[in-house]
Amino acid sequence: MLIKMDKQKLTWKAVVRDALLELGGQGHLSEINKIVEGHPKTKTNPSWRDTIRRVVRQYKIFEPVPPEKSGIYRVVEEISVRPEAQGFTEEPEIDHGIAQGMLVTLGKIYGYETYVPPHDQTSRNFQGKPLSDFVTVSDCTNIFKGPNLAKIREIDTLWFDEDDYGLFPVYAFEVEGTTRVKSGLDRLLKIPRRFPTLFFIIGLSEKERGLFGQYISQTPFREFKDKFLFRLYEELEELYNTALIHDERLKQFVCLAR
Repeated sequence: MLIKMDKQKLTWKAVVRDALLELGGQGHLSEINKIVEGHPKTKTNPSWRDTIRRVVRQYKIFEPVPPEKSGIYRVVEEISVRPEAQGFTEEPEIDHGIAQGMLVTLGKIYGYETYVPPHDQTSRNFQGKPLSDFVTVSDCTNIFKGPNLAKIREIDTLWFDEDDYGLFPVYAFEVEGTTRVKSGLDRLLKIPRRFPTLFFIIGLSEKERGLFGQYISQTPFREFKDKFLFRLYEELEELYNTALIHDERLKQFVCLAR
């Protein structure tokens, strides 16, 4: 798995946030555009105004100001969540949320924007908090326009990176604690081919690994088998808890170096 080392690169999220803060915390799209016009990022994106319109709709830190379609947005404070060491409970519904919570936490540690389906954001919990407290992307509609949008929006967890035109998916995860491996594979394959996305099935046991191996050798998955990977719950748990320790040690190291 590729870990992003440059967490400080300038993103459209940061550009729009800074523009709104310059406007006092909220402003109309036209006001945001006026401030951003001439910014270095606009030089490589001729449709930057459309990008800004997408950005304020995608990220959790931006909220529309009533009335509906006013064109005014404000910056809201991100919820500060300090994740803790975590294991699985062997309760399928609870463990599904735990797996998603681990994945979005890992995504943040590694410098990605993260997403889970809207209903999971409110109905599933991780360490006593709704998943909505952990994700950074609330809506991925404008990233995946097309006939497969409905199924893509139900993928359990997505990690996004950003290029000159905005967000794109780099990792996609389906958590399959039962034997519904094929439905997870089907959803993952709905992500358009133009994106360089790697697909993961996170499975409970060797039974799911066996089903994964069986399906991945069949049409339509066989053609894209190099994009699919299978990992066990226990492997995710180990990575999550190790990453928490590493992230804390890194923060301590950087603080001591100042």
